[in-house]
Amino acid sequence: MSARADILEAWHAHLAQGRRRSPHTVRAYVATAARLMDALGDPGWPVLARLDSAALRGQLARRRADGLTNASAARELSALKGFIAFARQQAGMADPAPPRMRGPRVKKGLPRPVTPDEAVHLAATVHEDAAEEWIGARDRAVLLLLYGAGMRIAEALSLTGGALPLGEVLTVTGKGGKQRAVPILPLVRDAVADYAARCPWPLGKSDPLSRCRP
Repeated sequence: MSARADILEAWHAHLAQGRRRSPHTVRAYVATAARLMDALGDPGWPVLARLDSAALRGQLARRRADGLTNASAARELSALKGFIAFARQQAGMADPAPPRMRGPRVKKGLPRPVTPDEAVHLAATVHEDAAEEWIGARDRAVLLLLYGAGMRIAEALSLTGGALPLGEVLTVTGKGGKQRAVPILPLVRDAVADYAARCPWPLGKSDPLSRCRP
């Protein structure tokens, strides 16, 4: 197997197994990494780790020349930053944080429903941009509870350790003390379990899951 294939396979495994990204997100992020490597002549980890904001701007400029929209460019930038951060980890850099760079402005239009892919991408982006791994896992879990289970923010934040492990259906208490059953998709269930496993302190049965603390 070539060095390029090794790098892309490692990136794929990191996204699918380490970060538990959706298959759609994994495909998109691996394709983004492949395009970057093609543009740079298939570099190894050390070269990828040294890429800076100027390199990111250059890659986005090439993609914009292909007709990439602002919204797509913003998603591509998120994937590139994640890939470079991963490369810096693989290269053993003391600070694996990706280069700082603002994404293109996305024109605001009329409100529209969020698609499943957009919701998953948003949750993944929040996870990647968090200061600590467990914080990113927590925020991703909360967002997926909102979009994937249809829970209100107060309902998601009030879940306690006693609800773990989540099953296929969860009974929540909403406004006015009314209870209802909400289905829990495997992706949502896995995100909550991942957060609970990463929380650096024990979660008691009465502790709100969103307030992981000593």
